[in-house]
Amino acid sequence: MAAEPYPLPVLAGVDGSGAALHAARWAAGEAALRKTSLRLVHARHPVPSRYESAAREPGRLWLREAAEAARASAPGVSIWCDLQSGEPATKMIEESASACLTVVGAWGIGKTGGSFIGLVARAVAAGAAGPSVIVRGADFVSAPPYTGPVVVGVDDGPDGLAALDFAARAASSRGRPLVAVRVWDRAEEAERALLERCVSGLATGDVRPVLVRAQHTAKGVLAEADHACLVVVGSRRRRLRGRTILGCTSHGVLDNAQCPVAVVPVSRCAPGA
Repeated sequence: MAAEPYPLPVLAGVDGSGAALHAARWAAGEAALRKTSLRLVHARHPVPSRYESAAREPGRLWLREAAEAARASAPGVSIWCDLQSGEPATKMIEESASACLTVVGAWGIGKTGGSFIGLVARAVAAGAAGPSVIVRGADFVSAPPYTGPVVVGVDDGPDGLAALDFAARAASSRGRPLVAVRVWDRAEEAERALLERCVSGLATGDVRPVLVRAQHTAKGVLAEADHACLVVVGSRRRRLRGRTILGCTSHGVLDNAQCPVAVVPVSRCAPGA
């Protein structure tokens, strides 16, 4: 009998910020739910060789701090640390191909205000090979919430169905209800039928379909996410001037949610947990 493949780890980015510590704790809990390991990665910009040794020290310290925070959150999870040289967003996207989930904090070190997520978080959400989670709270210093429902925007396209499946599995593993939100601004009965069709047969028991009338999908989803532990959106990626970018709904949710946000691409949709 062939051996079972070793499960891919949860990957989390570390940069010395408070947001990265929140992300490491959240990722450790997720690794425990998935019964897999946690890989912490710090990528630093390359420096001349004569400065190499000194340049590595902050990264080593930040990785130790993140590992300690992660162990405190999930004592049974195996954790390994990886210090790499390279542009942080590029490295995280490259390494995401060897992870079941990629997790980063919403803001990097030096953040002092504002609601928009950082450039690395946005790049990872747009470019990760599989599902990614941007860990955030109500602002750039708050810890993410760990209670409440999982909320997902409902769409019957491939990206929407991938997000719905991920969200259902995430809700089931946490023992939380799944709030499935369909945002509409036209024929209500047709939208209700679409919503019911999409949620039928999901892999979780407590499904709460909700129709929200709004002109903008992100606002409609966020209206139901005030007390959520996780919001899940599909990823309608497209190329612009050589870069992969997200659609308007994903951008709106990432910048304005008050909890972690999972972005699920159609390709290689790993199960949520």
